Amino acid sequence: MHLAGRVTAASPTTDRASAADRRSLTANATLAFVLAGMVNSVLHEGAHATAGLILGLGPTISPFSVSYATDGSANEQIITASAGPVFSLVMGLVLMNAARRWGSGFGRLFWMWLSFMGVMNFVGYLFIAPFAQAGDTGKALALWGATTPVFIASALVGVGGQFLLARRFAVEVKRYTRSTTEERQLAYFPWLIGTPIVIVLSLAELLLLAVPPVVLVIVLAYSVAFGIFAPMQFIFRSKVSNTYEALELRPVYVPGVVATVAVAVVLIALAGAGGLPLG
Repeated sequence: MHLAGRVTAASPTTDRASAADRRSLTANATLAFVLAGMVNSVLHEGAHATAGLILGLGPTISPFSVSYATDGSANEQIITASAGPVFSLVMGLVLMNAARRWGSGFGRLFWMWLSFMGVMNFVGYLFIAPFAQAGDTGKALALWGATTPVFIASALVGVGGQFLLARRFAVEVKRYTRSTTEERQLAYFPWLIGTPIVIVLSLAELLLLAVPPVVLVIVLAYSVAFGIFAPMQFIFRSKVSNTYEALELRPVYVPGVVATVAVAVVLIALAGAGGLPLG
């Protein structure tokens, strides 16, 4: 009886430690979500700009968009429009496999979010192609002369891709969690908290850039949806399994905070300057 009493008395401490671990998981995952979202956008636009630079179109890169000194031919416009989504897809798939063991805590979460956001960039643009032909894939298909059935097929592939991505993300979530509560801390709350932060930052940059309304709508819609695979993973949580791996997390990862603030400041400054001409 005495030994049983000692075990029972120790459980509140264990509960408090578990609660602290869950808060740490949420804080680190949310910070990684926001940082990965900004880096993903920069790399995506960088791919557009690089294609324009190679083609000699005089690109000017800014957050969420690239403008060109000259539009170029229809084929060149297809190349520059497609460069972002294609790069994002390749980057995401490569990181999803190669970077899975990079880092041990915050870094592991950052690479995880960045890889899935990269693929989401690709499938998301497929989905919105029929509705927003100013978007990357919609513009490329329009310039290519795609018919209505092709646009519909693009949207359907995009929807299917989102569900496949969500299922694949569920596997990663299972890797780092041991309960439904921890799954929420890793997947749901970072998306719920991080998405409004990304939206506010995006809106500030867009207002500084004074973009056309259609671009404003597309970018804000993207900011809302680019992490949607995270809550969608709960559809598949009971259908997947994985071997648990503990993450080495600090309550607050200071380098991650510094990097996130620094990237946000640079992007806002870039928007305020009207973009950076290249070439």
